[in-house]
Amino acid sequence: MNDFIILANPISGKGKAKSVAEQAHTALTESGQQGQLMLTSASGDAKRFAQEVVADGTRHVIACGGDGTLHEVVNGIAMVPDVTLGVLPCGRGNDFAAAVGIPLKPEAAIATLLSGTPIRVDLGRCYQNSDQPSAANENSRQGTDEAVEPEPSLTDNQQPTTDNYFTTIATCGYDTEVSRRASKGTPLFAGTASYAYAAVETLFYYEPPFVRLEGDFGTHEGPLLLAATGITSRYGGGFQIVPDARIDDGLFDVCIIRPVSSLTVLRLLVTLFWGGHVGHPAVSMHQTRTLKIETDTPMLLYADGEPMCETPATIEIIKGGLTVMAPQ
Repeated sequence: MNDFIILANPISGKGKAKSVAEQAHTALTESGQQGQLMLTSASGDAKRFAQEVVADGTRHVIACGGDGTLHEVVNGIAMVPDVTLGVLPCGRGNDFAAAVGIPLKPEAAIATLLSGTPIRVDLGRCYQNSDQPSAANENSRQGTDEAVEPEPSLTDNQQPTTDNYFTTIATCGYDTEVSRRASKGTPLFAGTASYAYAAVETLFYYEPPFVRLEGDFGTHEGPLLLAATGITSRYGGGFQIVPDARIDDGLFDVCIIRPVSSLTVLRLLVTLFWGGHVGHPAVSMHQTRTLKIETDTPMLLYADGEPMCETPATIEIIKGGLTVMAPQ
């Protein structure tokens, strides 16, 4: 049985991830451990490989690559008992690694695998609700003379139950569109600059949806610029959207921003680097263990910069749901 498995995306970090993974494999085997290096070649490989190796009994799974690779690995090992995640950050954002304190320098990250301390951090779960008319959808229809046929509902045993897990921030609204565009990349920018470019580009076509958000804080209903639901404080490689979020407190921090002018959005984007947006009158901050999201039309949610599920959806936190190697 393997002591560890390294799952690496060889093209992450402009090809750096493959070299880093090989260095880590050498260091771990020289320390007396037995393990394998597996390279991904297509989307979904990391999740599938992770599922296979933990099913075979491996309990130390190391993700080497960007946030997308990490996201897949986490979804492959989530809720499997006694599995420890290792992280070798080689991507653009590396927001989860920053929250845990994992160094970006390969030598220091590898040292964390060898001599770090396993800690328990929170895990997010997102799933689509049954296909019933949402309150937001009903609200958007008021005032029209059009007769609306009732939408079909699902019986209890037909409700979709596919869970998607995440480690950083789930997005709804403007920042979802930014994540989608940023994930495509640009030849002009990389890292945080790529996210900032996508944020400006999105301003030209984004139309705020009507939403209903329900959590421990109560209910928020109305047009929305964005709702960011965070385990960690940042996304996009450094944007502190929920600056007070803690990775192990069993709570989401939620930032809700109501629609504002494009010029105001640009000003807010600058302040996100230090969390200066928190005091703006269009911004409200909350904490919750769950968040139910309904929108006037189905909207795709993103988390960790990856697509999750469509609304209506529920986001839940699993306190201490993930074990990860962190620096001592």
